[in-house]
Amino acid sequence: MIDTSTPSTQPAIEQLDTESNLLMGLIGGAAAMLVSAIIWGAITYFTEYQISWMAIGVGFLVGVAVKFFGRGKSMVFGISSAALALIGCVLGNLMFYSGIIAREEGASFLRVFFFFLTSPAAAIELFTLAFEFMDILFYALAAYVGFSAAVDIKRVRK
Repeated sequence: MIDTSTPSTQPAIEQLDTESNLLMGLIGGAAAMLVSAIIWGAITYFTEYQISWMAIGVGFLVGVAVKFFGRGKSMVFGISSAALALIGCVLGNLMFYSGIIAREEGASFLRVFFFFLTSPAAAIELFTLAFEFMDILFYALAAYVGFSAAVDIKRVRK
């Protein structure tokens, strides 16, 4: 005898992620990104040493914030976290570079910082001059840590 009954949709409904909120995840991740970028810039400025492994901390803080505030489990939360972690690393370096230039030129930090924020060509030239190959490695590591902290990698691989 052939079973003509309709399969139950209950397991599929249970798998829906009704508690997630991408907007709250992005807001929480952006706040963590700003705080971690400020910490990165300040520590680098005051120690006069660029501690590149701090990128891992930026990625972790952003990923945890996206996961906590967004309560999501889908891939978009991980990708958003990775992007915010990358932005945080770049922003932290920009703060450090702005602090050094402001000190050397005797200018206000905020004036130099906002100059680079509003002049993308100058910011690109600055990053080109200060570029080291290790920057790519640690930016990529920050993105990976941000992604993996926001999303359960074992679940994504299934």
